[in-house]
Amino acid sequence: MTAPVIIITIISIGLIAAGLLLNEWTSGNKALLSRKNIRRHKRWRMLLKKYESSDGNVPNGVLRLLLNPENLAAFADVSFESVDNLSSAFCILYKNERYLCSLFGSTSDDIKSFFAYTLSTFQITDKEHNAFFEKTMLSYLGKDSVYLRQNALLAIYSFGCESLVIDAFHAIKKKNFYHNEHLLADGLMTFTGDKVSLARCLMNVFDTFDKHCKIAIINFMRYADIHDHDERFMFLASDPNVDIDIRCASIRLFSKKPGRKTTRRLINIINDNIDSDIWEPVSVAASAIGDYNDNNGNIDAVDCLLKAIHSKWWYVRINSSKSLSKLGVTKQQIKLLEDSKDAYALEELSYAINELHTALDNI
Repeated sequence: MTAPVIIITIISIGLIAAGLLLNEWTSGNKALLSRKNIRRHKRWRMLLKKYESSDGNVPNGVLRLLLNPENLAAFADVSFESVDNLSSAFCILYKNERYLCSLFGSTSDDIKSFFAYTLSTFQITDKEHNAFFEKTMLSYLGKDSVYLRQNALLAIYSFGCESLVIDAFHAIKKKNFYHNEHLLADGLMTFTGDKVSLARCLMNVFDTFDKHCKIAIINFMRYADIHDHDERFMFLASDPNVDIDIRCASIRLFSKKPGRKTTRRLINIINDNIDSDIWEPVSVAASAIGDYNDNNGNIDAVDCLLKAIHSKWWYVRINSSKSLSKLGVTKQQIKLLEDSKDAYALEELSYAINELHTALDNI
């Protein structure tokens, strides 16, 4: 064997040996972590059992264990293992509410975030035992960490108090923080109280929120199938002075509840804005109008879409063609489309019809 080959062989053997050692070390670490985790869970089972009749009176040293994220996670896990454990955990949280808030007040944002998330899992809706938790979670909303703010919001939703949610949204607005509307809407869906009542309370102060909160509220009502305020959103969707994203979100909400009034509103939105450079509401309305077929009232909708399919905006054309394929077009209407010499419109309608037939064949 030549010298280079010997060197390469030695290096290869060394790399293989190093890999085996690393794998062994990693496996050993995983086993060690697993054993530690088992011990933590066992400790909390013993502690919750020991203090289940203490009405939450536990030494501060026990509470300080929760400053360790692994201990906090073990505490939460064990609490939900049995009714007795959960009762004992609630007593500890209730009795030591003020101390726990103070204890975590001096920790990092990451630890605070985990504390807030853990609180959210307990869903402490008893107003006699969550006043300090509520105040603390609101204070967390003033922090720069988006993870902390999101978990604080989850805790706030879990308390089931409508006015607290409103205060939380106003706190975010006051700090001029951007908080993604999808996170806000998904979070509102976890609200433990009456969602219809929450929607009503939010709508009472709707105009005081920023754009992202407004869109989150609209999406929340769409997810929760709440249509008590559709009239207002129909008005917003038709107002050219309203933000485009709010208009589009409004259309997606009220169009989920089919009916002649909804169809007429969608038709008006398309007709009134068909030549506008603001194409997004028209595109959303054109897509929504094809989701339901009332068999008798489609004539105006089809006529409207046959105009929209000639739009200079691609999304308006494609959504109009998809809705037309669902509502159905006559041979005479296709002939008129051919005579219009708009090859793009005809091609998109043909593609949409073929796509729909293919989807139906695969059902």
